[in-house]
Amino acid sequence: MARSGVYVLKFVVGFLDTNMYLVFDRESRDAVLVDVGGDPSEAISWIQKLGLKLRAALATHGHYDHVAGIPQLGIPRLPTYMHRSDLDVVRLSAEWYSNYARTRAVVPEFSHFLEGDVELKIGTVELAVLHTPGHTPGSVSIYVPSAGILLTGDTLFAGTVGRTDLPGGSEEGLRRSIRKIYERVPLDAVVYPGHGPQTTLGRELRANPFVEDSLGYSPLR
Repeated sequence: MARSGVYVLKFVVGFLDTNMYLVFDRESRDAVLVDVGGDPSEAISWIQKLGLKLRAALATHGHYDHVAGIPQLGIPRLPTYMHRSDLDVVRLSAEWYSNYARTRAVVPEFSHFLEGDVELKIGTVELAVLHTPGHTPGSVSIYVPSAGILLTGDTLFAGTVGRTDLPGGSEEGLRRSIRKIYERVPLDAVVYPGHGPQTTLGRELRANPFVEDSLGYSPLR
């Protein structure tokens, strides 16, 4: 999808089929990777084919299936971003993966830690990062106003929402985050979640029971 020259490519990576996104400005060629949850080689190949300049990698949250591929990027001094509240989540989920896969998980290092809501300009790509805890304490949703897209990680999916029964999860926190998203982001925004197909905020308002419950009303009444 593209608006104002900003494009998004999706790659399904890693042991839990995580959606990794390459967001780039067609004119400036500045690019950002979101949720490098597995082997990034296909995305790197496209970056090279398109002549893009990778400026940063961002994680919507610290679960290992969304950050496992960061050490494989192999780009010295590449800025990497995650919310500070998920520092423990990264460590714990890496330990879980090490036990699950019976192999040592490499815990990624981050150069920048987000706090609260923040506006980022990475090259020419402007991002509005909303702190949307619930799935994890440091979950964020990334709105790209020029493209009309919202990358929600594991906060909001097509037809459902992220689980809250893992360490640091909060069902009430997730409800507040859903309300925040609908207060801050237009209904026609295209939602690119951390797993599964894309949707729109408008569609989820009509079809997602957790959204209806969080907002306290149904648009069909």
